[in-house]
Amino acid sequence: MGKILFVSTTPISLKTFDGKEKRALSILKSLSKSNKIDIVCIDHQFHKKKIKFCNQELRFKINFFLRILNTIFSLVKLQPLQNGYFFSKQMFNYIEQNKNDYDTMIFHLIRSCQYLPSDFYGKTILEMTDLVSVRDEQIIQNLKIINPLKYLYILERFLIKRYEKNISNKFDKVVFISKKELYQAKKFIDKNKIQVIENFFNPESKIYKFSKKNNKIVFLGNINYLPNKLACHEFSKEILPKINKKYPDVSFHIVGKINLFDKLFFKLYKNVKVHGPISNLKTVFKESICGICNVKIATGFQNKILNYMSFGIPAITSKESFDSNLLRKNKDVYVYSTNEELVKLIFNLKENKKISNKLSKNSYQTLKNKFSPLKIFIKYRKIVK
Repeated sequence: MGKILFVSTTPISLKTFDGKEKRALSILKSLSKSNKIDIVCIDHQFHKKKIKFCNQELRFKINFFLRILNTIFSLVKLQPLQNGYFFSKQMFNYIEQNKNDYDTMIFHLIRSCQYLPSDFYGKTILEMTDLVSVRDEQIIQNLKIINPLKYLYILERFLIKRYEKNISNKFDKVVFISKKELYQAKKFIDKNKIQVIENFFNPESKIYKFSKKNNKIVFLGNINYLPNKLACHEFSKEILPKINKKYPDVSFHIVGKINLFDKLFFKLYKNVKVHGPISNLKTVFKESICGICNVKIATGFQNKILNYMSFGIPAITSKESFDSNLLRKNKDVYVYSTNEELVKLIFNLKENKKISNKLSKNSYQTLKNKFSPLKIFIKYRKIVK
């Protein structure tokens, strides 16, 4: 049995709706079957509910003043701003002092690479998931010229792109979630180091039942993440009013992490319900027309799509979030290009039992066949050996 250290700059907990955090949990659970797993992560709170399949959890806090100070230092050193924001000296020291206790270290997301210890002779894996520089480029294109965030992202994209090129080849393996970004990645990462390992999802009980009385459209995700926030804003402001002209009782349900300001902001929209993170998704998914992924700033693959599929909920995704390597267009999920097309597809699922049931059945079966935990576990086990 090997000993693995999993390093993350985001909290790893059982109660999460964030796609990247759920992926981290999936990896940990899979590898714990034949390895002893320790977690070190940045967290602002200590979770009472321990992760049973892990050996040890070490959580490090960073106060706001240190975050700002470290971010400034990162800029001076021409490092990504996010590196500074997520840097803990205590966590860095712990990893450096205990590195010889581990056979393998897995670093979750590019910003965790700063914790790579010197002279570590075990195996190192970067769970990159997707290219942050590609995502930032999309964000820049979608932000208006008068928005100050646009210029912050321009700066960060320059820094992160430089960092991705410099750090990636220091790892034995670099893992991506899908093949969408491999063309860009192979420009600066040794192709022999790149591994594509998809997400896996256990199918839940299939709860979808068609009814013309179904009146919920669901969006699942971390709303503090800018692409998700922009997607929810666009749907609430531009799409839902068009749907309500024909179906006044249809409501938009936002589920996942959300700060207080955004929660109050979205509640100002008519027929928008904000749930925050909830443990039992069945309560929201019941009586739903569909789950949507109208995210237009998308890299890798969107976990929320698999979440909908795992309950048999028909899913609609933007062309930007769709990955033809993993799913079949308009057979497993509906894919749209324009807002008008999105409204039309929602009406189809609202009105047509045959279409809705077929999409539900196909997606649920595809999830069971293609995203089984065993298949993904075998891929990760091979690179950890």
